[in-house]
Amino acid sequence: MYSQSWIFVFIIYIVEVNTQYQYRVLNGSPTSIHQYPILAQMLLDVWGTRDFIQHCAGVILTSHHVISSAHCFQFNQDTGRNYTIPQYWRIRVGSTYRTRGGVLHKVKSIIPHKSFDKRYYINDIAVVVVAKRFNLGNLVRQATIIRPGSELMPNSVCTLVGWGATQINGPQPDQLQYTMMLIINQEVCRAQYQAIGAIITDSMLCAGRTDIDGVDGCFGDSGGPLIYKGVVVGLVSFGYKCGLKDYPGVYTKLSYFTDWIVRTVSINK
Repeated sequence: MYSQSWIFVFIIYIVEVNTQYQYRVLNGSPTSIHQYPILAQMLLDVWGTRDFIQHCAGVILTSHHVISSAHCFQFNQDTGRNYTIPQYWRIRVGSTYRTRGGVLHKVKSIIPHKSFDKRYYINDIAVVVVAKRFNLGNLVRQATIIRPGSELMPNSVCTLVGWGATQINGPQPDQLQYTMMLIINQEVCRAQYQAIGAIITDSMLCAGRTDIDGVDGCFGDSGGPLIYKGVVVGLVSFGYKCGLKDYPGVYTKLSYFTDWIVRTVSINK
């Protein structure tokens, strides 16, 4: 059993936020799990055929917990299946590649935030518990997440990694990708999304590129980490299409949810 103080020692980091500057992984570059061993693949049996395919991403929190986006684990009208059921999922860790390698783990339980709003993606966060503990090492490592209440300044340079589509309406890559992007001013982002009927709350974080289109996260990146100086500050949540410079990617702001994460991990072993 883990106490809250133990959890803070391993997952919370005090971030000093003064930066210069360089988005969710459209037009990314290849990288490897050696560089980002905190990353997990969330594989879904979409149709009940026992064919598990990479559907979302996640962040390794402890030897048996992953955090991801709540919207990955909802009822799907197209398939008529409830994706909160653990048996529909596998988690792959320790692999650079989307379709092979690493170690597959069964899922014991999925705990989406009870106040998740599926229309506006408010409180878009979930904790996933694996049935068998991860074997932590060089390729499978616990993440460090930002401390409660910390804020990143606009133009802070962050990294996004994942296996999402590399082109709009294009296929997902097999190899892990990364790209760089900037934290976007919250009020600017709020105004941009308000114009299309979306809501940006204080529990969200915006990041992207204001100079060019085509650099973003995309389909398959949901739940993956936005990283600042080695510290996970956000999880891929939503956006308007992919890669439009006037509509940056929107992320779940982890500094807003630290207490929820600690509490949820503590009572779900």
